[in-house]
Amino acid sequence: MNTETQKSSPIRTFFGFFTKPFVLVANFTRHILLLLIFIWILWLIFGGQKIHVSDKTALVLAPKGYIVDQYSGDPAMHAIQTIQGTRVPETRMRDIIRSLEMAATDDSITALVINPDELLGVGLTHLREIADAVERFKQISGKPVIAMATALSQSQYYLASLADEILMDPQGFLFIQGFGGYRNYFKEGLDKLGVDVHLFRVGEYKSAAEPYVRNSMSEEAKEANLHFMNDLWQTFLSDIAKRRNLSVTNLTEIIDDQASRLQAQHGSVADMALEAGLVDRIMKQPFMHKRIAEVSSFDDEGNHFRGIDFKDYLTLDLPEVKSNKQVAVVVAEGVILSGEQPGGTIGGDSTSALLEKARLNKNIKAVVLRVNSPGGGVYPSEQIRRQVEALQVAGKPVVVSMANVAASGGYWISMTADSIWANEGTITGSIGIYGLLMTVPKLFDKLGIHSDGVGTTEWVGAFNPDRPLDPEFAKLIQSNIEYGYQQFITAVAMARGLEVSMVDQVARGRVWTAKQAKDLGLVDHLGNLNQAVADAAQKAALADDYQVVWLEKELGLFEQIITDRIAQAAAWLEPHQLSGQAQLQRLLSPMMADLQLVLNRRPGEVIKMAHCLCQPPTL
Repeated sequence: MNTETQKSSPIRTFFGFFTKPFVLVANFTRHILLLLIFIWILWLIFGGQKIHVSDKTALVLAPKGYIVDQYSGDPAMHAIQTIQGTRVPETRMRDIIRSLEMAATDDSITALVINPDELLGVGLTHLREIADAVERFKQISGKPVIAMATALSQSQYYLASLADEILMDPQGFLFIQGFGGYRNYFKEGLDKLGVDVHLFRVGEYKSAAEPYVRNSMSEEAKEANLHFMNDLWQTFLSDIAKRRNLSVTNLTEIIDDQASRLQAQHGSVADMALEAGLVDRIMKQPFMHKRIAEVSSFDDEGNHFRGIDFKDYLTLDLPEVKSNKQVAVVVAEGVILSGEQPGGTIGGDSTSALLEKARLNKNIKAVVLRVNSPGGGVYPSEQIRRQVEALQVAGKPVVVSMANVAASGGYWISMTADSIWANEGTITGSIGIYGLLMTVPKLFDKLGIHSDGVGTTEWVGAFNPDRPLDPEFAKLIQSNIEYGYQQFITAVAMARGLEVSMVDQVARGRVWTAKQAKDLGLVDHLGNLNQAVADAAQKAALADDYQVVWLEKELGLFEQIITDRIAQAAAWLEPHQLSGQAQLQRLLSPMMADLQLVLNRRPGEVIKMAHCLCQPPTL
């Protein structure tokens, strides 16, 4: 028996070698099933609880993470990132706006509380649109708005300034730094590695690829960036000064003198902010709750004011009955890449499919394209623009609403719309294209690797990165880039009713604010998303009973369950602070977006890019 066992053990070992992967897969599947059951239980527990709003309740607007028009990624990715603790929180603009609309006419809601402590980032356009919504809330309801805050960054302070009264913790922090942007430049490092970067572009202001061919920002880029940043900065200052009963001059002096003012208050930022008129009261949290309870009520324990988070409050919103008069909003947010892309990124195929769906839906009478993009690939941008044109041919007006940035490819997909709306916080323009090709013959020389071969023409191997770039091939690429630029400015001229020569003067890759772009004829109206929707409805000759629908990729049943419940599960699973990994992920996201553009191409292809590294200045 022992002999048989010994003889069979090699066989067992042999089959065990092949069966182990299957065992691992089975174990992995089991864990996934357990995870799904766990999420399902969370859904049953949290989803079954009915939200109730008591009388004298305050609506709490406390956006977490980054404010966006559309969630990035997909439900499955969200679930995994939430469990791992790497999920970067996001808050949708439409949820903020809708909760304020509901609360304005709800007698149970007696006050609005703004708490910006967990806001990580937001563009100036989104802030100004929230400001419009808060102002409507005040005008309709007459209800008080109070902000309570601990630490206030620039964007957090703007959000807090929407309140009638700002309460600040005595240990709180406030710092307003102005607008700006710094980038890393890689030329010296790439030279040391033996990487040759070949840039093909038209326009001295098209600076998106400068980091790969320079060690510092060009004078043209500095000039253009300061021009639009100063305009945005004045908008920012004017907005806050008006709400705080200060002049722009006084507010500027306060910001410039922060160091000396802080010294005068013995280092207390809260005292400095109070003395400068930037906040109204300094209070510890229990007293903040007592103050807010004066305009709402205390909860059952009597320790905190009675409040309801705006996301919980939205669960009370009844689903609208489908109307046969609809204005569809299609979100184009993120870098423009080819093919199918998840939310938070624009796909030439996926975004085009949404626009095609709007064209084929008989109930949809007009479309608003909500653009928040610095651009990307030329061809996927043109794919999307053609769908905009197809909608117009079908008799459905298309109105563009520009969010924080709609530049380069973001302007490409916008230019032929029936009208273009932009907020004073929007940056746009950057009309131009470029191509980028990297070769590494010097690196191969250092490694002792050589390239040799034959071909039937001189063009064979032109794309090989281990060979020097052929001068004739460089001429070919540059010629095609110049042709693409002429196509771009000619299309803009035709769409906007301008002379091609005039468009060339304001193009050349230069970025403009919405106000500047309107003066130049690149934008039609200054306003928010709601105004763009109303304009689209008017162009479609719709009465006031039309319905606004957000057209997004449809989810399966299970995906929908995860989407609906993941926020509740996340509240239980996520720590209040982002993990270091998630913060690093967000910090590197602009660089990763650039890398996506470089890698998102087929072999033997130089991508023509209508892309602008013109993210809104740091808030």
